[in-house]
Amino acid sequence: MIRPLALALLCAAPAVAEPWDCAFTVECEAGAGCEPIAVSLRVIAADHAGDLFLSSSIGDSPVLRLTPPGTLPATYAGSGRDGIAELLTIEADRTALLTLHIFDGAAAAATHFGTCEGLQ
Repeated sequence: MIRPLALALLCAAPAVAEPWDCAFTVECEAGAGCEPIAVSLRVIAADHAGDLFLSSSIGDSPVLRLTPPGTLPATYAGSGRDGIAELLTIEADRTALLTLHIFDGAAAAATHFGTCEGLQ
């Protein structure tokens, strides 16, 4: 006989909060076309204060969660490295959009399309 607590653990919903592991496969630049890419990043709490960061192969940049914790869609925003503002949205089906706004020099924007999975 399965006890209620065991049943609840077996049927637990997938994670809807940090950390996230994201893979982006398409990039579209404003005023240009779209290209295949292979970009990975994570949304993590990388310090003891619980502050959130977008972590990639080029480093970490601080972000704030703009939506309530534990809900989807989840949206994060930050003013990242080297004059780049970042906006990441993870939808309920785990599809993700990462838009980069370049404001150091000539203004430009690019949107990455991919998916994110919750890390345990």
